[in-house]
Amino acid sequence: MVLSARCLGCFLAAAALPLGAMPAPELLVDAPPELEAVAREVRALGNDDFSDTLLLTGMTGFSSPIRVVLVPETSPLAQEVPSWVSGYARGGEGLIVLFPARVRSYPDRNLRSLVHHEVAHVLVARATRGRPVPRWFNEGVATVAAREWGVEDRARFAMAVLGGKARTTRSLDAAFEGSDTEVRRAYALSAAFVRFLQQDYGTLAPATMLRGIRSGLDFEEAFLQTTGVPLSRAENTFFEEDAFWNTWLPFLSSTGALWMAVTLLALVAIHRRRVRSRQMIEEWEEEDERMGTRMGGQVPHDEDDNIVN
Repeated sequence: MVLSARCLGCFLAAAALPLGAMPAPELLVDAPPELEAVAREVRALGNDDFSDTLLLTGMTGFSSPIRVVLVPETSPLAQEVPSWVSGYARGGEGLIVLFPARVRSYPDRNLRSLVHHEVAHVLVARATRGRPVPRWFNEGVATVAAREWGVEDRARFAMAVLGGKARTTRSLDAAFEGSDTEVRRAYALSAAFVRFLQQDYGTLAPATMLRGIRSGLDFEEAFLQTTGVPLSRAENTFFEEDAFWNTWLPFLSSTGALWMAVTLLALVAIHRRRVRSRQMIEEWEEEDERMGTRMGGQVPHDEDDNIVN
């Protein structure tokens, strides 16, 4: 029997589970009375399947609880944090802060995705023992861990590639400090880049990079050791070649593109017909003027033309 990379990773993780470590997190939720219903829902999410997150980060389980604080929109903290932020994590402290009223903002469209996203941030910090990780990589891993690659992600990726300025991971990191539109593009590109790394260098590539950082390597050294290529080369491949195959080619071969081409041809035909009709009318008017000039400006008419019926 052949095991997939995911199944093999989960099997090895389960076999290596240290004494006292759990396959799912214990979520200790603090919430004001008005958010108690949400708190119950978050506690229940602690029973979810977090195997994808463990696989991405190379962790074998949860050895200590994660504290989750739910913040209402009326609180001073909510007023200080940008409106597009639905949650954040302080990985080294094992702390997650959530703003439930904002749960519908991209990339987390529901509470489950949001919790999985922030738990992934905690695991990234634990996997590296708090050593620094680039923002794009941290957010990319968390976004991939939290949700499937869906239609909205593809659309946002396409818009980010076609309309965005990010062409390196350095500019991608900078985009997270920009407007809410730039931030959403940065999330989409970061997740797409992490998926690209998994596709080209193996499902366990992100976990291997985090393990390298944990051992004392900086990110670019861990990247090179994992993939065998410099980060700059992978950037060029992703932003130039992979963007074409995943954005332009699917569009050009889609039914939408076909109908757009048919519509464009129809509009061109209509425009040409209108131009031709206008030219014919102008020719008729010129011909009438020439006939009028030849007859001295008099247009012949019947004697009965002045009869009113």
